[in-house]
Amino acid sequence: MGQAWHITLDPPYVLDDTATSFTFRGWTEVDDEDAPDVEVRINDRAVPVELSPRPQVRRFFPGLQVRSLAAAADFREILAGCDTQQGDGGFLLRVSVRSNHRERTFEYAVSDAWMAAVFGPGLKARPVAPANLQIRVAGAAAGAFCSQGEIEARRLEALAAAAGQPIDDGQTVLDFGCGPGRLVSALAPRHRETAFCGADIDAEAIGWCRSRMGDLGAFAVNQPAPPLPYDDGAFDLVYSLSTFTHMPADLQFAWLDELRRVLKRGRLLITTIMNPFAYDLPAPLKAAAAKDGFVYWGDAPETEGLPSFYRLAYHTHDYVRRAWARGFEVLAIGGHDLNDTQDSVLLRRV
Repeated sequence: MGQAWHITLDPPYVLDDTATSFTFRGWTEVDDEDAPDVEVRINDRAVPVELSPRPQVRRFFPGLQVRSLAAAADFREILAGCDTQQGDGGFLLRVSVRSNHRERTFEYAVSDAWMAAVFGPGLKARPVAPANLQIRVAGAAAGAFCSQGEIEARRLEALAAAAGQPIDDGQTVLDFGCGPGRLVSALAPRHRETAFCGADIDAEAIGWCRSRMGDLGAFAVNQPAPPLPYDDGAFDLVYSLSTFTHMPADLQFAWLDELRRVLKRGRLLITTIMNPFAYDLPAPLKAAAAKDGFVYWGDAPETEGLPSFYRLAYHTHDYVRRAWARGFEVLAIGGHDLNDTQDSVLLRRV
C-alpha cells in the first residue's frame, strides 16, 4: 500500500448523480505551515486549492504541521476533453493531493447518470463497490479500493506469466471468492477475449456484481461447501485471494479438491496464505502453528455479512508444501507479494 501519509479528504467517496460541481475538503501534513506546498489534481488536472489553519489536529498528532484544504471543482470545465474510457473499464474519478514529497490519491464513485450530466450520454462509469462491501473485503472504505485491485491484478498477471501460463485470449478464468469483483473489474478490460467468472458465498456482493459488472463477467453464489456450478475442467486459471486464510481445515481441503475438479489438468491455481510467524498472534496460536504448521483462529472477530466460520487461518510454508500436495504440485510460495499482507501460493493441477 506504500507510505500512509497524513493526508485525508472527507468521506464518503461517492458523488451524487447531479454533483457536477463539488468542493473537496480535508487536511494534509505540510513541511512548513507558513509556506505550504500543496497541490490538488483531479484526473491529473490541477485545480485551485485554498489552505487554512487546522490547529485541532494537534490534539491527535502533537507537533504535526498541517493545513486544512478546500478545492472547488466544476467538473464540466475541469474534465472537458479528458479520457473517459480509461482502458474501457469505465471512468473513475481520482483526486490526488500532493504536499511537498507526500502524495495520496482518493477514488470517488460516480454513476452513469453523473457521467451523462458531466460528459453527455452513452458513457460508462467504473463500477466501485459500495462502502459496506469494500469494508467486508478490505476492512475499510478509504478511497483506494480500485487502485489496490489494480495493483493485485498486475501482480497476479505477473505470477501467472512467470509460471509460464499467462492470462491469454480464449481462456476461461475463475475468481473464487470474488467479493464485489475488484479483480475482475481490473482484469477483464485488459483481457477482452478472456471469459471471467466470479463465485462467492456473499450473495449481496454477487448481486451487486451482476447489476454493475455483468458485461465483464458471469457471477454465481456458491454455498459454504462444494460443489461449484461448473463442469469438470472448465477453467484455464483459477485464482482465489484471501479465502483459505479464513476457513477451518476441513473446508479448506474440500475447496482445494473442488477447485482442482474445475481446473484443467496442468493449469494453475493461485491463492494466498498468512504465515503465522509474520503476525503478532496470541501465544497459544503460535504454539499450535509451530506444532502443526496450521492454526485456525475460531475466536477471531466475525465479518459482518459473512458466515460465522469465516474467521482467520494461518499456514506455514512447510505445511502447504506437505498438506496441499494432494492433486497439486506446489510450484512456489511467495512473501507478502499479492496484497502486501499475504503470501502467494502457486499450485499446478496434476
